[in-house]
Amino acid sequence: MKTLFLALLGCLLLALGIIGLIVPILPGFLFVLLALVCFARLFPTLRKNLSRHPRFKRYFQRLDAGAHYDVLTRCKLAFWAALEAIGTRPKQR
Repeated sequence: MKTLFLALLGCLLLALGIIGLIVPILPGFLFVLLALVCFARLFPTLRKNLSRHPRFKRYFQRLDAGAHYDVLTRCKLAFWAALEAIGTRPKQR
């Protein structure tokens, strides 16, 4: 049930993201990032690859730290992490 919900939510967010990339009113990139978070919960390989990326590593650590929170708080945390990922740049080595 949980995997079906995450898959449907990820597909919906991805569809909104694609529409948002075409229509300038909708923030498409934000929806694509939230879809990535949903799909990363379903596919361990995707999660591992995203966790290695310098931009997303910190955000997945935050999501893991908030695993004991209720669903609404985790959704808020995922939303703000995606929003922050849009506005920050990864540190250069």
